[in-house]
Amino acid sequence: MNPTLILFAGMPGSGKTTLARMLARELNVPVFAKDRVQRVLRDHNLADASSGDGYYIILDMADEQLSLGLSVILDATFPLDHFRTVASEIAARHRANFAAIYCTCSDDTVWQERMTHRVQYVPGWKPVGWDDVVRMRDYYQPWNDNALVVDSLYLPEENFPKLLEYVRQAGPRMYVAVQPLPERDQRKR
Repeated sequence: MNPTLILFAGMPGSGKTTLARMLARELNVPVFAKDRVQRVLRDHNLADASSGDGYYIILDMADEQLSLGLSVILDATFPLDHFRTVASEIAARHRANFAAIYCTCSDDTVWQERMTHRVQYVPGWKPVGWDDVVRMRDYYQPWNDNALVVDSLYLPEENFPKLLEYVRQAGPRMYVAVQPLPERDQRKR
């Protein structure tokens, strides 16, 4: 497989970390999870738990891996176009493939129940609750055709073959922002 930036996104409890870890084991590729980085930043009083600093760090670590010709998996909610665009630009700069996977659950009742019994992958990090999922829906930007959509209503073992095939067939691609970008000041000085 050519060097690939594999991005797992989705709201909390959507199954992204479980699938990212399964893929990491299958492909022997490192996973950089924003929650883990954010926990370290919080523990050392370097950033608030809710800051976006963890995104900058995992994107920088991905840049380093790709510069070495190695693939990398990023695991975070990625609710906004900005960080998605930056991720695809990093892949493009290194002539690497880009594969985005958007995890969701099509049944809110099942999703909400799972939120109460989630696996805690990051020691010392309290996973957010269902209220946070509901709040995030107000600003979570859609992925449209920029990602493979994986419905965690199905078991990870059922979703994994489709996911693995998608990643293996990934090529160079750019994330196309869904929301309009702010116009830059074009006036001459």
